[in-house]
Amino acid sequence: MIYMLTFLFSAPGFAQMSGQIGQFDLVPQRIYANPAFQPKAKLNIAIPALGNVYLQHGNNWINPSEFVEGNSSALSPEAILASIGDEATTTQTVGVELIHFGYRFGKNYIHFRAAERFNSRVSLPVDLFRLAVFGNVGSYQFENSTADFSDLGLDAMHFREYAIGFNRQFTNQLTVGITAKYLYGMEVIQTANSSLQLRTDPNTYALTSLGQLDVNTSGVGGLVSGDDIDIHEYLLGKNNSGFALDFGGTYRPIERLELQLSAHDIGFIRWRDDIANYETNDATFLYDGVDLTQFLFQEDIDFGEEFGNEADSLLDDLESTYGYQKTNGDFTTNLNGYIRYGAAYTLLNTSKFRGVGWANATHAIGASTVGFQVSAGYNQTIWNTIQAGVHMTKTKDLPFTFGGGFSLNGSFFQLYAMVENFSVAPLTEVTITNEDNPGDSTTLFLPASASDLRLHVGINLTFNRNFGESRDRRSMYNR
Repeated sequence: MIYMLTFLFSAPGFAQMSGQIGQFDLVPQRIYANPAFQPKAKLNIAIPALGNVYLQHGNNWINPSEFVEGNSSALSPEAILASIGDEATTTQTVGVELIHFGYRFGKNYIHFRAAERFNSRVSLPVDLFRLAVFGNVGSYQFENSTADFSDLGLDAMHFREYAIGFNRQFTNQLTVGITAKYLYGMEVIQTANSSLQLRTDPNTYALTSLGQLDVNTSGVGGLVSGDDIDIHEYLLGKNNSGFALDFGGTYRPIERLELQLSAHDIGFIRWRDDIANYETNDATFLYDGVDLTQFLFQEDIDFGEEFGNEADSLLDDLESTYGYQKTNGDFTTNLNGYIRYGAAYTLLNTSKFRGVGWANATHAIGASTVGFQVSAGYNQTIWNTIQAGVHMTKTKDLPFTFGGGFSLNGSFFQLYAMVENFSVAPLTEVTITNEDNPGDSTTLFLPASASDLRLHVGINLTFNRNFGESRDRRSMYNR
């Protein structure tokens, strides 16, 4: 059940974009990869809400092809446990570019864009799975007889981004760019502190829980209350504001080689509307179990009623011990900033064909949850109309993946699509059986390897594409 809920309803998470988008120089959205990039076209206009639709799913443990037992399709709890490191993390990101306009004049390029962004991350400690599979006194021995749930967390954020960017080619070798972003926060759930633990007494098997869980939210109460929502206030009237910057540069030490460096999402949002902060007491609770003999074998005793009363009493004790305080204080969330390093080498450059080999790497800045990632690939442009590429990517704690993309450019109309993980296409049959009723089972067909999936699709209008730029730059080098 934990597996199904996490796969279907949880959501990296915060993650960087696909490593390949910056290498498609006919696509204006390449500027997401580095604000110093100048698209080939002089004028770029995205189809509203269709210029760039970005979907991302990442996890370091859900791998259906390895979760089944032998030749059967039954889930194996031991196989699931074997795939989890210190924690099971699932992330999802959704981005929809609402508008995009870019214009190149002389050696300068300016663009404006607005996008709706949603990021989320669920972290489940491995001890939670061990407790579910082995129990607190099973074959697995917890360190110090204590299950550690301190990695438990849910972080999710929905906001709108308004960005304006400018870059300039200062010399034949150096181009520098910056993008400033105003952020409008809509909803957030932030796990500010998680230190929960569950200890089993080695002699009596009594359970002792201790620790604290603090969660900050904004905009969530209004959504779950069932009250009518004022659309105008929701879309434009919230008082949750923030700012962020992207900045970067490119440098050509020799004609065919371009070096790239950029930093992204360096910023924050201050949340002030519809605030609800929940803080539990840092307390200890002892549970000795339920003595069923008190009412199981007593005459004239309703077992169901007495057991229900015992459960209610336990919940009352838990609530009075841990309790929680609800406050309404403002709080700040930082974006998941990251740095990108890149290099591109032109292998082929004629009037009809261009071929570029490339590589890039990204890593987090500060407390960001963006994982380390490295990609390498090759892009080919044919007749200034078709651009296609293939690449491979390695992300920390995830297997190698192969991906690719293309852009079709007919007159001023452009269509492009890019995918990070081809291996997500094959499906694995997974059967979930009700242990209490073996005849009750559910069969699903899930992606065999869904560890890292990123998809970009979009439609643009691009005018006056400068396909001779590389040769013009070459002539400058030869002067």
